[in-house]
Amino acid sequence: MTEPETHTSATHAITSFSSELRCMDALLLDYGVHDIPLAVEPVADQTHRLGTESADLFILAVSDMTRSSRAIRLVASDANEGSGSRPGDTLRGALSLADDGNTSTNLALDASLLGSDATITAGSAARYSATLARKGSDYTGSVEIRRFGIAFTLTSAPPETLRQASQALAQLGAIEQIGRLARVPYWSCLGAAPTQEAVAAEIKDWYDTLAAHPAEMIRYVQDQLRTRNVYAGPVDGVVHPEFKEAVARYREALGLTPEAKISLDFFSAYLKADHRRVATRMPAAVPAAPAPAVPVPVEPVPTVPVTAVSVPVEPVPTVPAPAVPVPVDSFAAAPIAEPRTAPARSLALRLTTEDDAGRFQRGEAVQLLVQPSRDAYVYCFLLDEDRHVVRFFPNRFQREARVARSSGIKLPGRMPFEIALNTRGVPQTVACFATERDVLARLPTVPGADSFAPLPFAALDEVRGAMRDATDGAFAQASLKLTPDLNRSGPPGN
Repeated sequence: MTEPETHTSATHAITSFSSELRCMDALLLDYGVHDIPLAVEPVADQTHRLGTESADLFILAVSDMTRSSRAIRLVASDANEGSGSRPGDTLRGALSLADDGNTSTNLALDASLLGSDATITAGSAARYSATLARKGSDYTGSVEIRRFGIAFTLTSAPPETLRQASQALAQLGAIEQIGRLARVPYWSCLGAAPTQEAVAAEIKDWYDTLAAHPAEMIRYVQDQLRTRNVYAGPVDGVVHPEFKEAVARYREALGLTPEAKISLDFFSAYLKADHRRVATRMPAAVPAAPAPAVPVPVEPVPTVPVTAVSVPVEPVPTVPAPAVPVPVDSFAAAPIAEPRTAPARSLALRLTTEDDAGRFQRGEAVQLLVQPSRDAYVYCFLLDEDRHVVRFFPNRFQREARVARSSGIKLPGRMPFEIALNTRGVPQTVACFATERDVLARLPTVPGADSFAPLPFAALDEVRGAMRDATDGAFAQASLKLTPDLNRSGPPGN
């Protein structure tokens, strides 16, 4: 999609789009975006002027955009090459030059996103261009980039003009492509008003795309209202009474009619809103009748040993969620979700093995059962035999951390990884934490690391400390020590 050049008096003097990248970082954090896998291909330099400097332009831009939010997990661009499937979307781009007489040169960056099936994502193809002033064959150092009717002017030392212009285009392209991928109002970081025609058209495109798949629209709004602490139910694409009530309340806070309607005016108002201010206008929720208390044991769980987490290299097919025929503009009635227990109850967490075994064979795979005393967000970590700490839930196979009290969760369950006792006979430990709110983005990690990669912790006590800092001490914890029985032989082949 190439934006037509529009005459405007709005001019922003910049040296790069670094401040806009920081704005995007804050925006991704505010919208609760995290752990999106993204492969970034080297930028193709058809100008043959930058040498190897062009290859990492997108990688540097995306890295600067996710310093605090950790929204994007960069993966190798050749992951699963030849398998026909990728671990997520792929960002690609190519630079080209075209002279315009003796006074200017046009530098263009063509960018697009490829889906996991290697096809170009609809609406992602875009051209970003910069006009480089020159005198004869020499650049004067003046660069102009136009976007959303705004002229961004960049002044550089002539020897660096082409490099800095290429860097600025890659930063701009990354802002827009990631903004579209995460569906956050990236245009606000570029200074574009939400009333501009191009912005309004982009919002309507997003709405129409989501409205064509009602369950996807509902999941998006459920996730956003849960980020705003207005909705506490599951993100499952199903309309629950609690979700309808949350939509009506947030519509009212946005200045719309208080009804359970996901309409274009609601979607537009949501993307234009300052949500910190909206939070101060939120109408009080009508308290639900507490459900009868279900006894959940809080006594210590027998200690058991943990295993190494091994993850297959082959791609894992995505299982589509069943379609739910729910109209977007008027919510149909849905089965009433089980009411939450009274918030006064303290949160507790139970962690056991599937068969409550206390001793295991070396190399034996185990299934863990995790159950919070009420619906909560759960995070599970493993201290392996090499004293590395890894997070294995939530993960690339299930990014949703919320676990229902009624069902709990089995780990790994049907997810394609294994928790297995090591063959060296070294004890390992699993620790799981439950919280009232999603705090994954506040926990230390390694930028770009996979969910199964070693984290910057030397012990599980440090994870507990990080969890305490992220939740102000409001969390529950349970742990298991998985100890191989050295007197029992391991599985065949070990």
